[in-house]
Amino acid sequence: MTVNATFYPPNLLPIEGKVDSYPPVLGFDDVEDRLVEALRTCQRYADRERGWQRIRSAWPEISRDVFAGDYDARGGEGTSSDVALRSAAMTRQDVAEMEEAFGWLDAIDPADRKLIGLAIGQLARGRREVPWVKLLPAMDLERGSEGLRMRYGRAITSICNRVNGGNPQRNVSTG
Repeated sequence: MTVNATFYPPNLLPIEGKVDSYPPVLGFDDVEDRLVEALRTCQRYADRERGWQRIRSAWPEISRDVFAGDYDARGGEGTSSDVALRSAAMTRQDVAEMEEAFGWLDAIDPADRKLIGLAIGQLARGRREVPWVKLLPAMDLERGSEGLRMRYGRAITSICNRVNGGNPQRNVSTG
């Protein structure tokens, strides 16, 4: 009996000659990470309304003397370290991945979609864990934070199953 170095789902034989014959299986953490990255990409979009509200007034701009040393070429006061760095521009691949991840939410119930949005929003802010108790008022509930956590887990698991093709042998729980 030979031992294969590659894991294959149970009851499925590997295709001869191909080591990676199965597409990658996305697990719970993978889907959650993709949704967090999609939200961060969405937040980097330019806000046209804010740009419209920042239209310059009719007053003339302050003229500064570059040679007097009171103006940094990048727009800061004093030294270059005062200037906040701009975030990197988005690529087409970033936008495509964002749209794909948000497309996964189409098959989810709208109430669960709201819960996923609130939880992913907390994770995108840099939190390590979702404060389920703080999400109760946003979901119009007074108690049941553990129920929200389990509902979130079931919703993300259903996304995993959908992304993985709905094949029960490639389910997240089997490997």
